[in-house]
Amino acid sequence: MNKLIPTEGVFFVGNGSVAMAGNGADIVQLFAPCYSLPSVMTLSMVTPMIQAQNNRISGSAGYITRLIDNGTTIGEITDYTHPSYPVFIRRFKLSRPITFALTSSFYSMNTDAIYEGKAISRLYELPGGTGVFAKAKTDKETFCQLLLSPGCEVVDGNVTFPAGDSHLMFVGGSYGKLGIDSFPNCMELSKKMLEADLDEIMNDFIAHWQSIFTRMNVNRKLLANIPDGEELMEAVAAALITQTSVEGGTIAGAFYHLAYGRDMYGVFRGYLALGLYDYARNMVAYMADVYRAKGFMPNASGMGMPCSHRHENDNVEQTGYYLLELLEYAEAANDIDFLRERMDYAQFLLNAQEKQLVRGMIPFNGDETYIAGGIFPRGGIDHGSMEATALFIGSASRLMNVCEKYELMPKEEIEKHRAVALSAKATFAENFTDDNQLYINNPNRIAITDTPDYRHGVCHNCRHITYLLRAPEGGYLCPACYGKAAAPVDLNRYSVDCAIWMSVFANCWLLSDEIVRNALTRTVQQVRSSCYGQTNPNNMVGYEYGVILYALSRFTAPDTLADYRDILDALLEDRVTGAVWTEYYQNGKPNMHSCPYRPWESAINLCGILEYLNSIN
Repeated sequence: MNKLIPTEGVFFVGNGSVAMAGNGADIVQLFAPCYSLPSVMTLSMVTPMIQAQNNRISGSAGYITRLIDNGTTIGEITDYTHPSYPVFIRRFKLSRPITFALTSSFYSMNTDAIYEGKAISRLYELPGGTGVFAKAKTDKETFCQLLLSPGCEVVDGNVTFPAGDSHLMFVGGSYGKLGIDSFPNCMELSKKMLEADLDEIMNDFIAHWQSIFTRMNVNRKLLANIPDGEELMEAVAAALITQTSVEGGTIAGAFYHLAYGRDMYGVFRGYLALGLYDYARNMVAYMADVYRAKGFMPNASGMGMPCSHRHENDNVEQTGYYLLELLEYAEAANDIDFLRERMDYAQFLLNAQEKQLVRGMIPFNGDETYIAGGIFPRGGIDHGSMEATALFIGSASRLMNVCEKYELMPKEEIEKHRAVALSAKATFAENFTDDNQLYINNPNRIAITDTPDYRHGVCHNCRHITYLLRAPEGGYLCPACYGKAAAPVDLNRYSVDCAIWMSVFANCWLLSDEIVRNALTRTVQQVRSSCYGQTNPNNMVGYEYGVILYALSRFTAPDTLADYRDILDALLEDRVTGAVWTEYYQNGKPNMHSCPYRPWESAINLCGILEYLNSIN
């Protein structure tokens, strides 16, 4: 048996088609056959006085949960998926019965008679038009089926698993070639699974994951410099892969079943750092396919269905990240033909950013991390954004260099786009610095441009995501709040460290080393006051330590990097959910209202750790 690695908090088990989010012995989310479905059901243990200890099975993304009553182990739960099909399997080995409450908001049918005593079964129907997130909805009718082994009991919404061995299987019905075959596919796959050998599937599952971990190209000697370095790498890889769909998109965590542009870049960099170029390639190909299907890039896109989620200013920030992904994959994998075949996508990403330039500045995206987390005010959304502008300049400049080298674009067009990027670069320091102080925003942009009368995004008063009207004060309100609340435009300037270091992480840094080092000194002082227990009332993003380590590794002499080991230690101590990182932290602890088990934060932090270890050694 593989080693068991204790974890706590939310964890994920998934294969790109089916996914389960667990916490202790509970199933808090379960969905299939694609990642942009809402959760179909939950299972919550109602048997009292039992503790659940989660353990990841080393060399895999499977879990064994030990059930403990008054210090005595009374059973264990094993969670894994079929390596190929949209099937989740949970097996029980119990010394006494355990009862769970089964909850679902979807219509279910008792299908026991179909299986003639081979299973206790419930078929779930999710109609087309089911909500995914905000106004994003499914476009197809979907069927999923719960199969319980004989001997289980279902009474008044409670499921009791007996003493001894038992199991449940959750089967998703794929849409098939015609996109309409979810019901027959669900029924046929259910019959197939009832005849399957669950031990054989488990062995195939372990072998599948061990093959992934074996081919990861990471310097294992570096990982020996941190506690449980190999396990950390596996935990992060599992967090990324289990939340990546077969289409190539990655959900943004347990709460958000869509592929978000900004989050995808962090995960993409994580795949490059792990040497998993096939996952990185599929991710970029998926985003290019979204563009070709829609003709634009929404803030977040569906996987397995064409739904999407829009925000304010979706043509900025994420477009810079998308362009960097395309370029960085082609360069890292020496696959210029991949880029050549997607020059229509690259051209769109470039043009979309250029159209938003006002005096060399690009605005914020409405779902940008600092705005969504309340770190930067929504009233400043149309200010010039330091990060979005840096991403444009960096991605556009790199694209022109590659296009020139490989003759991917006519020379006159290259020079035209290069001139636009150089013009923005020439005003960058003036726009975002003042006496060596770096700001993430410049309110002067709104003084020389018109903002739209109507847009889709977040109401500045009630925070509802809907269509908005521009208020007399300049901000935006939904129709229900208009005339009843004020929406002033924020005219202050802000310095947010994590925004500064994301530009460094994206290799789009444009200012002097002196400004970098001054900002790093200030950042480290602030972080250390938080690390050493002093009160930090503000939210801190979950990747802040990671990007700081990355910046320190780039701008600090190797012989002094050891002085910052405390930053690395603080980052390692912050791992909570499934041994990876959560979305936001407050007062040095995970903010329980934020999204747990996040792929974006975990990928960036791994990159920061590897960059630091590589530089110091």
